[in-house]
Amino acid sequence: MEDKASTRDQIMAGARRMFAEKGFRASMRDIAQAAGISTTSLIFWYFPDKEALWSAVIQEASPLEQVQHVFDELPPGTDPASLVSRLVSVYFDVYGDPDNRRILFQMLSHSSQDSVRDVLRRQLTRVMEQEMADWVRRGQQIQAFRQDVPADFLAQAVLGILFALVTRWHVEGHLPWDQDDVIRLVNRLLNDR
Repeated sequence: MEDKASTRDQIMAGARRMFAEKGFRASMRDIAQAAGISTTSLIFWYFPDKEALWSAVIQEASPLEQVQHVFDELPPGTDPASLVSRLVSVYFDVYGDPDNRRILFQMLSHSSQDSVRDVLRRQLTRVMEQEMADWVRRGQQIQAFRQDVPADFLAQAVLGILFALVTRWHVEGHLPWDQDDVIRLVNRLLNDR
């Protein structure tokens, strides 16, 4: 079983590199070579087609998936401000890797594909309409977050800021703020203090 997991991980790593570089145009041969496997048929043991492999890679690299991971690992009763720190930390960890930034923008440039739209729609519904807005509402109920802005708008604003930072990082190759600055500024926005 361990061998199967490592082969799948190799394939995913090769696919990440090739999709980051070439987008959906990457061939299965490119992916096999980048994964260090001798034949493309091994890829099909784990993924029925290139579309399924593409979906797995974009789902992993999606900003909404990063947010979902944070919520999934969050201990019950976590302070709302601690969640901001965790979200920003995850974004810095994930998108500090230029390949993840390139995959994100490859994904967005192919957003007319049904598979990409489906992944984003599922993630957006789960994260934005459920997790993020509920988190902000809880913060508002305990008066940790500002009350003068609707919870779903504040949740969207936080995700929008994080996405905009990834965009700037991708375009400029760096950010003018470090992780602690971003945490402090997002908390200030949410608290209006």
